Amino acid sequence: MLIRNLLTLLFVATLAGCVAGYTLVTPGINSAEDLQVSAGRGWNLAPPLASPGTPKGSQTWTQDGLLLNRLVIIPAIEDGETVLTSQAEDAALPAFRKDMLPNEIEELMESSLVKLWGEGNVTVGTANLRPQTYGDDRGLMFDIDVKLTDSPDYRGTVGAFVADEKLYTIWYIAAIPHYHDKHFASAESIIKSARVVRQ
Repeated sequence: MLIRNLLTLLFVATLAGCVAGYTLVTPGINSAEDLQVSAGRGWNLAPPLASPGTPKGSQTWTQDGLLLNRLVIIPAIEDGETVLTSQAEDAALPAFRKDMLPNEIEELMESSLVKLWGEGNVTVGTANLRPQTYGDDRGLMFDIDVKLTDSPDYRGTVGAFVADEKLYTIWYIAAIPHYHDKHFASAESIIKSARVVRQ
């Protein structure tokens, strides 16, 4: 029931965004607070209402609508903060710790997505943890598979790194096989382009 309500909210918000709220992402350098990424063409920035669960300062982009694909950019999660947010008091989202190892960050993201979508309504699996450099900062990437009740299956890629004791994450998730494969190269390029702009 929780996931059906969430999907209904996303559907209504997406329809509303088609009329107002969505803006075209300018190709080239784009910023979410101090996190910069380089975008290609065709991406649209969703209004905050259309992407519940993402913290203030984050951005959600899509090519074909949020139920089909999304790229989520989350900057500057402080030590002790959660990567995602939830209105449910019993969600108990896991918190980031500045000394986390790569596999612990992978587990953090996996657990956060399970909590966001509702335990019992989703199965999240991760694989292929690998190193990735983001500007001057070393980080990681891994692949993700999501199976939701009453929904298409999704696949994606997560990029993450710690800079100045803060966690930065960029993740792409899309319905498989068509929508994932259609925009994967573009999304992966955006993830790999991420870097922190320091004053």
